Amino acid sequence: MKPLPLFLFVALIGLIVLGVVSRDRTRTDVLPFQESQIQENLIEATLTVEGKTYLVSLPKGSSAYDLMVVAQETSDFQFRGQEFPGLGFFIQEINGLEQSPRLGKYWIYYINGKKAEVGISAYTVDTHDIISWKYEDEE
Repeated sequence: MKPLPLFLFVALIGLIVLGVVSRDRTRTDVLPFQESQIQENLIEATLTVEGKTYLVSLPKGSSAYDLMVVAQETSDFQFRGQEFPGLGFFIQEINGLEQSPRLGKYWIYYINGKKAEVGISAYTVDTHDIISWKYEDEE
């Protein structure tokens, strides 16, 4: 078998490289569209706890509970609680500070500065909402 002339070998390598480059270019042309679709389905909200702030991106339609789960997965924020069927999720501890019924101290949450009237499982977070948790006397 006779070896390929050098110019044919170089041309063949060039075609292979061009094929890889054009395939990669096609794939990157699609990425910005996919990223914009993902960004369109996300909202940003803020979680504050005793002076510490967490900026969270989460899917539209998420609850305040979901916001806390994402914050826990992506930062040093920690919480613990219990789900009660028909009532929702109740917080027992945030960032190591546990509620104290004996002292009358509880975790109470606020939506954009106003005391929440629904549980964290029921509230759907809107873009730029500020969900604040305060450790205070139950009123």
